[in-house]
Amino acid sequence: MRSWGWGLLALLVALAPASAAPVRPSSPRASQAQPFRLTATAAVLMDATSGQVLFDRNPSLVWPPASTTKIMTALVALERGHLDTPIEISPAAARFRIGSVLGLPAGARIPLRDLLYAMMLSSANDVAVAVAEGIGGSVPAFAALMNERAAQLGAAQTHFTSPHGLYDRNNVSTAYDLALIARAAMHYFTFREIVHTRRWLFSVPGRRSRWLINHNKLLAWYPGADGVKTGYVHQSGHTLVASATRNNLRLIAVLLNPRDLWGDASRLLDYGFAHYHSALVPSGPSASPPP
Repeated sequence: MRSWGWGLLALLVALAPASAAPVRPSSPRASQAQPFRLTATAAVLMDATSGQVLFDRNPSLVWPPASTTKIMTALVALERGHLDTPIEISPAAARFRIGSVLGLPAGARIPLRDLLYAMMLSSANDVAVAVAEGIGGSVPAFAALMNERAAQLGAAQTHFTSPHGLYDRNNVSTAYDLALIARAAMHYFTFREIVHTRRWLFSVPGRRSRWLINHNKLLAWYPGADGVKTGYVHQSGHTLVASATRNNLRLIAVLLNPRDLWGDASRLLDYGFAHYHSALVPSGPSASPPP
């Protein structure tokens, strides 16, 4: 009977559509919370302070990350560049016209700070190319820096081939890896400031300034939303890395291929804020849920 019972338990675990790890719940009933509606193919909810995964669905599924790739682009640029350094726009960046672009003029010198705002708010792919060339010397060299940083963060299933995330079968990540990358980026005040900004006045010498609007709609209506990046390519569907903070608890939510992007994001974050608080997870074996 015991072997039959364990076999049934294993079958139920295997069939479960998602799992939650109640590490430090706000109430004794948190671990018994009813499942909530989630349409995403893969998802992760992470405590940004401890890195603890509070909820996951297919967290290791390899997937095209689309423009959430730019989180790593910004992280590497911030760590290796200076915000006030002017980046000269190359002819290659000026000619780049795939997907969302701003149409940068060749030869213009634009501070890295402004380029990062344009890249993260408007998801401009030509700006991502300009950042990569300005920091790494070339797109391939910068992609190598991105992969080196991903390895340092433990994002073992991530591989980048570009700074913008336009579809490439070798530009891949996972929900868990994207949460790791976003967690590292959110440690930087400048990054948090950029991704929390709803609009930015972008100026190019010799051209009229224009307002850039952040594609992250959560910033406008979800209480506590403070980042980070949306993405879309046909091959991956919508992707989203979101951050929100309440009562000293910052949560990072990652969604890959949701059918209800903003609904999934709000329900996943609501789950975290309803069932967890900001106390640090204790170290040692007791911090991990039993198998």
